Formats: sequence, structure tokens, C-alpha cells
Amino acid sequence: MTLTSVYGQANKASCDCPKTQYAGTKADTTFYLSNGKTVVLCGYKNPDSEPTTFSEFILAVCGQDTIIDFWGAVLTCRLKVNKDTLLVDQLQNLPAGKNFKFQETVWTTEKIHFSGQKLVRKLVVNRQIRKYSQDEIQSVLKTYETAKTGLDDNKMEIANKLFIATISGDKKARQYFREFKSKFGTLDGAFAEEYSDLTAMLELWDKKE
Repeated sequence: MTLTSVYGQANKASCDCPKTQYAGTKADTTFYLSNGKTVVLCGYKNPDSEPTTFSEFILAVCGQDTIIDFWGAVLTCRLKVNKDTLLVDQLQNLPAGKNFKFQETVWTTEKIHFSGQKLVRKLVVNRQIRKYSQDEIQSVLKTYETAKTGLDDNKMEIANKLFIATISGDKKARQYFREFKSKFGTLDGAFAEEYSDLTAMLELWDKKE
């Protein structure tokens, strides 16, 4: 691994990622932590994303030949440094906006920092996601109750809204969310994947930190 000093910033090292099957070795972005550690990202930067997001990338500590981890292609993440901690925000497209508008929402934040030389990682769920009002919850429940059988994108929108209604604390929405997988017909392909992602997210939400 080559370490080169940048002109005028002799203390700031730039380096490449170790060889892996996941991504190239050329660093796309370098993060400098206040404790002197440097973390590099190799992988895919989503074009036109503002602020920048990444998918299918690895993170590695400068000077180490193992990686911190690999984040897959289905994930969209935004990264930033807060003093000695690197924050990896995982974004989900959720109907958390006004009038159930889908918007990129921070779902979890992984905090990566060092205790001495030891790498410490902590994943926290964003508890600040906008919750639905009682009126909005009632509207979602009614949409579910009156929806006809047969699966399509609109039904998956209902699943997403039931998810938000559930984390807003509504028991009936939780029951409907659970029943969703059999109400409209057998889930398969992308629909099954999306529902299983939402189910995993709900399990994570239910874990008391």
C-alpha cells in the first residue's frame, strides 16, 4: 500500500483500499478523523446524488490490509465525519413526507470510531423518523381494508405506509402489516424482497437499544 503525502499537508496521508472481490482499490473518497486515523472508501458513487450517496462500497483504514466491511448494491448510504467518528447513514425510500410522499429517509446510522487502536462499530436506528398522526393512520388502515386482491406496486406502497403506521405505535397497523404477506396473494420476486426488508427493519426497530 503506498502512502504519499499531499503537498502542504504532510500529515494527511492518502492511500488505497486493499484488494478484495467487492470493489476496486482506488480510493474514491478519503475521510480524516480527528484522532489522526484515515478511512478510505472504494466503490460506487451514485451520480447526480446531492449530497453524495454511495452504494456497493468498502471502507478500509489507511495502512491496514483488511477492510472494515462491505456495503452492498441494494444499500444507499451517505457518509460524514464528526470529529473522531465516521457516520454511515443508510437511506431508505419511505412514505414519511407530507401526504405520504416517498422521500429518502435516514433509517440507520452506523458510528465507526477507534478506542486506542481497536475499531468500534455501533448501529443505531433513527428514532426521529416522522410518525403518522391519528388521521393519517386511519387513512392507511382504510386503504388496506378496501384494497382489492392482486399484487402490484400500489399494494407495496400500502405495505410501506403500514410500516410507518406501525412504528408510529398503532397496533392494528402492526396486525395488518403481518397479514399483508397473505392478503393480496403470494409475494414473490421483488415484492417478496421488499416485504422481507421491511420486516427486518421492523425487527430492528422493535429491539430496545
